[in-house]
Amino acid sequence: MNAQGPVHRVAIVGTGTIGASWATHYLARGFEVTATDPAPAAEEALRAYVAEAWDAAATLGAEPGTSPDRLRFTTDMREAVADADFVQENAPERPDLKVRLFADIDDATPPDAIIASSSSGITMSVIQAECRNPQRTLIGHPFNPPHIIPLVEVVGGTKTAPRTVRDAMSFYTAIGKKPIHLKKELPGHVANRLQAALYREVVHLIDQGVLDVADSDDAVSWGPGLRWGVMGPNLLWHLGGGEGGIRHFMETLMPGMAGMWHGLGDPRLTPELEEKIVGGVLEEADGHSVGELAARRDAMLLSLLAVRGSGRATTPPADRHETAKVTPEAPVTPEAPVTPGAASPRPGGGTATERRQRLFVLEISGAGRVFSVNPDGTDKRFLVSGCGFPDGVAVDAAAGHIYWTNMGSPPLDDGSIERVDLDGGNRTTIVPDGATHTPKQLHLEAVGRKLYWGDREGMRVMRCDLDGTNIETLVRTGRTDSDRRDETRWCVGVAVDPGAGHLYWSQKGPSDAGRGKILRAGIDVPAGESADRRSDVEVLLQGLPEPIDLQLDLTERTLYWTDRGDPPRGNSVNRAPVDPPGGRREPEILWTHLMEGIGIALDLDGGRLFVTDMAGTVYAADLDGSNRREILIVQGNLTGIAHALVPAEEH
Repeated sequence: MNAQGPVHRVAIVGTGTIGASWATHYLARGFEVTATDPAPAAEEALRAYVAEAWDAAATLGAEPGTSPDRLRFTTDMREAVADADFVQENAPERPDLKVRLFADIDDATPPDAIIASSSSGITMSVIQAECRNPQRTLIGHPFNPPHIIPLVEVVGGTKTAPRTVRDAMSFYTAIGKKPIHLKKELPGHVANRLQAALYREVVHLIDQGVLDVADSDDAVSWGPGLRWGVMGPNLLWHLGGGEGGIRHFMETLMPGMAGMWHGLGDPRLTPELEEKIVGGVLEEADGHSVGELAARRDAMLLSLLAVRGSGRATTPPADRHETAKVTPEAPVTPEAPVTPGAASPRPGGGTATERRQRLFVLEISGAGRVFSVNPDGTDKRFLVSGCGFPDGVAVDAAAGHIYWTNMGSPPLDDGSIERVDLDGGNRTTIVPDGATHTPKQLHLEAVGRKLYWGDREGMRVMRCDLDGTNIETLVRTGRTDSDRRDETRWCVGVAVDPGAGHLYWSQKGPSDAGRGKILRAGIDVPAGESADRRSDVEVLLQGLPEPIDLQLDLTERTLYWTDRGDPPRGNSVNRAPVDPPGGRREPEILWTHLMEGIGIALDLDGGRLFVTDMAGTVYAADLDGSNRREILIVQGNLTGIAHALVPAEEH
């Protein structure tokens, strides 16, 4: 059901693997389904997927008279959702793309329709930011493949109405799904995080030579995996406690298990370890194609689901739990507001003259916040909340100031830059709304006492004095609305070399199109020229997936950057010499497998770097990418990061 009544028409936005599987399920359940995707040959691929998956979907309970032929396709998104009662969005995991897409869907759908996203990592508070009716939007994250696996994770954003969550839970239940309601937003939701936790230990055991790849798979699938297909771990431990149940388990067995947690591994995914796993998996596959293995998996899943549906593997507690899932839920509420300057007790104290290292990090999910933390991940302190999609951060420790950019709403041209003291006090807007369009990475140039930033939709590189005066445009790559739609013109990252008089910036290009660039020019516009037409612009690197934030090691003449494009070269941390012999720059990938890598900061004295990604992880590593570790996880959707040496009383 939706806010007004039953669902008859479902729109599928994005028809990749997940969208196609959703379309199969909805068709089999008797809905009128209209799908849309702008990709070439999307309709052909979708219809082929539905035809191949139809028998499996029908086995699980197709309604009489249903047929894959009832699927309608259009490349016009607005047409697809115009009369939808329920929308299931499955676009690529790009925050900027999903924000714009949801705003467009919200504008085109009937006012009583529910709009759900299959997003696996981006929170709804971020996705719904530009919607005029955000109260009807939520996450409905499936488990792959959706036409077979029943699980759906449902979670609202800060602006989602409680009734929307209740209606979505009831709707998913009515179409044969097993929805669970997450009471809080967190990147990765729940099921993927559980998988990640288990696989981390699997990788560690393989790396340590405890067992090979095939045996690690058998250890899961022929052991606990069989039990997990019937009951969850909490209920299974209740059985494991014998007649005393879960209480006896907690009293006698849990201490030993808790002790084991401290010995769990923290593997480093080196190229050698990757190849070890790849080789083991290919050997285990024994020449069978991915399609053949997927078909085998799906057949076994159908058999297991048939057993569960027969009632032979259910228990009264499970039935009670399923009923409870569709009862009215507690309201979805945002976190309590953060008081600027509020701090937790300082461990160990510190003298007034002592200086300590701190990281300053931006979180765009939820309230939009600035927080600081020690380089080892301890002593996290929220400094500011209520920011308008913060993206770039810079710290002037000598003056006691933190600066950050607010992207605002890209269609509204309302970006800004703010400043606070190191303790979060004296919050001031120095570059007002609209003086910059969508400000991204921020760089503080201490010698000239200037702030530099990339202005994405503004298609500019800009700077100003530290008090926000004397705003200048140094580079402009376009002016018109047509130009603005060309993502190759979007300026994102920025870095400055005052000694050599150089300005560096990145232009990211479309998602995974391999058209990203990093460029260089003089700090000042040449005499007699303009920001639009500069004769000194030099393309240093091109053909990159999607370069984002930049940092310079001026001593070693090395440029570092993050790239949020897809593997193998994207979602990575990279570096390249600024002025190599012979002029040939070859990017070196330091590590991959980020989840939307964004921020990067260097600690040159300590020989290390720090990186953030949109999945909420803060990483630390040596400058060559070795000794990589996660110092914070599940911190919301993270963007910019800065490293600074600050007075102890301000940290």
